[in-house]
Amino acid sequence: MVFRLRDPQISKETKMNVEVRRTLGGGTSVLGLILLSLVMPMSARAQIDLGSDFGFPSLTLGELGDDLDQEATFSASYTAEGDTAGTLVVTARMGSDWHIYSMTQPAGGPTPTRIRLTGPAGVALDGAFVADEPPKIASSSAWPGLKIEEHYGEIRWRAPIRRPAGFTGEIEISVVALACMTDGSCVPQNQKLTAALASDASAVADTAADSAVAATTPAESTAAAAGADVTLVTGGDPADGEPTFRNAKSVVQWTGRLIPAKARPGDSAILQITAKPDKGFHVYAAAIDDSESRTNFVITDKAGLRMGMPVPPSPPIVKEFLPGLPPIHYHEGEITWSIPIEISDATAEGTKTIRGLLGYQACTDTSCLQPKALKFAVPIEVVKDPGEGTTAQVVRFLTAPFGPTMDTAAETKWVDEGVELPGQAQPAAGAGAATTGVRSDPIAASDGVSEGRVVADLSLLVILLMAVAGGLILNLMPCVLPVVGLKIMSFVSQAGEDRRKVLALNVAYTLGILVVFWALAALAIVSTYSWGREWLGVEGQMSWGQQFQYFGFRFSVILVVFALALSFLGVWEIPLPGFVGGKSTQELQKKEGFSGAFFKGIFTTVLATPCSGPLLGAVFGFTLGKSAFVIFAIFSAIGLGMALPYLLIALFPPLIAFLPKPGEWMDVLKQLLGFLLLGTVVYLFTFFPDADRVPVFMSLIGVWFGCWLVGLVPNWQTLSKRLTAWASGIAAAASIAYLAFWLSATGPVVVAWEPYDVVRLNQLRSEGRTVLIDFTAKWCPTCQINYRVALNTEATGDMVRELGAVAMLADWTDQGDDIHAKLQELGSSSIPLLAIYPGNDPDNPIVLRDLVSQGDVLMALRQAGPSVMFDSPDGRETVAGLAAETSR
Repeated sequence: MVFRLRDPQISKETKMNVEVRRTLGGGTSVLGLILLSLVMPMSARAQIDLGSDFGFPSLTLGELGDDLDQEATFSASYTAEGDTAGTLVVTARMGSDWHIYSMTQPAGGPTPTRIRLTGPAGVALDGAFVADEPPKIASSSAWPGLKIEEHYGEIRWRAPIRRPAGFTGEIEISVVALACMTDGSCVPQNQKLTAALASDASAVADTAADSAVAATTPAESTAAAAGADVTLVTGGDPADGEPTFRNAKSVVQWTGRLIPAKARPGDSAILQITAKPDKGFHVYAAAIDDSESRTNFVITDKAGLRMGMPVPPSPPIVKEFLPGLPPIHYHEGEITWSIPIEISDATAEGTKTIRGLLGYQACTDTSCLQPKALKFAVPIEVVKDPGEGTTAQVVRFLTAPFGPTMDTAAETKWVDEGVELPGQAQPAAGAGAATTGVRSDPIAASDGVSEGRVVADLSLLVILLMAVAGGLILNLMPCVLPVVGLKIMSFVSQAGEDRRKVLALNVAYTLGILVVFWALAALAIVSTYSWGREWLGVEGQMSWGQQFQYFGFRFSVILVVFALALSFLGVWEIPLPGFVGGKSTQELQKKEGFSGAFFKGIFTTVLATPCSGPLLGAVFGFTLGKSAFVIFAIFSAIGLGMALPYLLIALFPPLIAFLPKPGEWMDVLKQLLGFLLLGTVVYLFTFFPDADRVPVFMSLIGVWFGCWLVGLVPNWQTLSKRLTAWASGIAAAASIAYLAFWLSATGPVVVAWEPYDVVRLNQLRSEGRTVLIDFTAKWCPTCQINYRVALNTEATGDMVRELGAVAMLADWTDQGDDIHAKLQELGSSSIPLLAIYPGNDPDNPIVLRDLVSQGDVLMALRQAGPSVMFDSPDGRETVAGLAAETSR
């Protein structure tokens, strides 16, 4: 089973293996939202325990109940070069699934990492910090059009420094960063570091840590030289001197070696990766893509070599936990995968470094821990004469984030055909899926259950019974309970009615439930075809609840649920007979109509879609790759199970006698259900990223205002007055929502902003560059107006480019000391503030305070003039300083 924490910004289709899923909780609406759901896909989110009675693995909170890996740790050191020079190295190590943002993160997005040298006097930076590895580029709906630069695992920044002659003391450093998990939660980092002098040897070793470790093991501890018979490692402790690796809070120990460490062009080698789980745990069989319930290998840099599939010494154990569900493939105890490597005759001599990623999950027979990931690297020397004897190069491991690792595995095709282990034929693709991890498409490979086999028929029967039971349990889910209470009120109002009418009303209610399930079944069937997946924009067969990963659906649901809560609380009335009672006791007892019953069934089912319960995970997993008939039958069974209690009461009206008689308590219950729906709204609110929560909240207020306008005109008024009230309410709610998102939208980044850095500023000033600095903060509304109206505009961007100026954004959201010091230097303690350093007069900046216009900014830039010795767009070289002196 897999509980994968993925970036909400890039959500992927989640496939079902042996895991049983549950979806996120929440609520939804009437026919309008059902029509919306018909064009939006659904997806299962996580898993739920089936219980050990089925012999089925369950997902426990495991490590999620403990403290998570520390988000980020920082360390620093420096090396001395000559008497007065040196290199300062700052290292950040992120916990699993954590990342920080780069120092070059473009302005207008997340907080970039800032590193400052704060002491002692006489020690200063002699250049900018440069990262050892480029950041991973991502995108976000919170900052449309903006590149998000993220660092995972471990990253080092280096910068040249100047120091007093003979200085070997400690250097003080401050680091400000934002560490975020892939699920969106963030923790600010503000750390003070002390960098001590490191020896040259230790510095070199530290530099090489990310690529490989130059270590060997004795010849007798390895398999054999390339080209000889290969003995696959199957057990035993790591060789003496061979390092081991564990992720934080992991139960799996990892080791690795590359045999041989040196090889000539035309030779072959083997990369061996060994997993040793703690007692009672096992790991899944290998995969070379992002298949779930597998150990996922991906080589990100083959260094020009050819590589084959990871092969274990023996096939994995294959176990089917429930009829009809795909079996799982796993290895008990220690397991070593061997990846064959071919070095072509044309390979140039030198050191080649192989880098890769690996995602894994440790499980027992009944539960699984949180998935982990690691990255690894190992060098191999290609030489003409490798010498005698065989040595192994040790593989270096570091923590990596699980979500991005799986994304990379999905996108990277790294296995070369025909590369095999010596003396062992490589399984054909598809035939060896259980051993080598080649993914088999369940939609393409499944033969359904139409063959008439006894086992298949029995499996379908069991699944249908589970579907009915799962649908019945849905009525007890928190998402549905408010509407169940509403249905109970309608039963009370039906007491004494004609039996045939009661049955007809509940059949209408059941039909409303089934319509939604039939629509979902139709989408699932369409998504089994390639054209259907392309039309729907999904990668695989659609599953229960997938529509909640789309902003448009989540936003519609939360608005409608909030409007229904307001109706329950008496702010307005839904114009459907018997859907929700009116404000008076007499209106509460109004009889339910067929339309009210039908739409109530629709509403109940849509409200249930973000919830799941025991048994339904296996049921939906069974639909993968099955025929249209089976999919339709299973979804219908779930709907009938959900409607079963109401059909029973309709068939046996005397059961209504056990309910209380109509009275004032119904009004109290209705209002209580309204507060329960408000709780659902709060839960749905957590589905939105931080950047969307303010406009979503403002939109809810707009709906509140719109419902209030509708409620001012009671249902007994004339049609024209009611239509006017509805038109006014809808227009008001839509206008407020539009305004909310328009005000929160960042818009495209027109000007090439650099994050503020005092070292960079001083460098630009010394070069004679004109520099514009916008001192701003997210909590400063005037700053945001300046940015939209006068700074991040086409006119300002054209002027900045024409002058050869540099634009810097000083984000004071977290009130950093460096920006505060610069503000005081400019004679201000507040923002907004715009400072422009002329290229020909950098010691006398032009300062604009408070609200500025487009004309103010352009006039100040013209006054500052172009950068000194800047080549203008027409090719003429301008000397701003000489022009200024001449004008004087």
